[in-house]
Amino acid sequence: MINYDLAKKELEAGKTKDCEDFFKSNGYNLEYGYCLLLDGNLSNAEIVLRQVDSIRADWAVKLIPFMQGYVEILPTYFQIRNFLEIDINLLLMARQTDAVAYILGGADLFYSVNCESYKYIARVMMNNGYFETAKTYLDKAKNNTYNDPELHFMFCQFFIHNKDFEKALLAIENCLKILPEYYPAIKIKEALLLK
Repeated sequence: MINYDLAKKELEAGKTKDCEDFFKSNGYNLEYGYCLLLDGNLSNAEIVLRQVDSIRADWAVKLIPFMQGYVEILPTYFQIRNFLEIDINLLLMARQTDAVAYILGGADLFYSVNCESYKYIARVMMNNGYFETAKTYLDKAKNNTYNDPELHFMFCQFFIHNKDFEKALLAIENCLKILPEYYPAIKIKEALLLK
């Protein structure tokens, strides 16, 4: 028997078939709306989500036009910070790659509201194995927020993936110039020096 926790895990894994009916029949409209969104049923998702009074639902309603290639209203700085990366990940797990492509087409609009948007996009794309797409957004982020240690850390990860250890070491050294006590960077530098 499915319960809320199991249904939520299914939703977070992008598997909506087993949890959609549970959320709908038990009045979990935010979660039900997200099931519809992840299934690509955007018009019904929007109808359901507009009935939910939450920042998360408001974000999803604003994201739906991005998923269709047009923009009505920009999300807030905090909505982008809190949900952009998570929802791109959910869409990728649900195999909604066309919707993700449209969202990426709006990256400059997200950036106009939150200057870390490129970094969020780069991280989620890298974490899902889209390294070249991630590199595009890392480069965009570097042009605008060079003094972000996390950005250089992510460049290091990209270069390690591509087995370019010399560039990885340079990237991690740039990271440590900005934040010398960044422990994950210290550990990666130690490992890179052994190569």
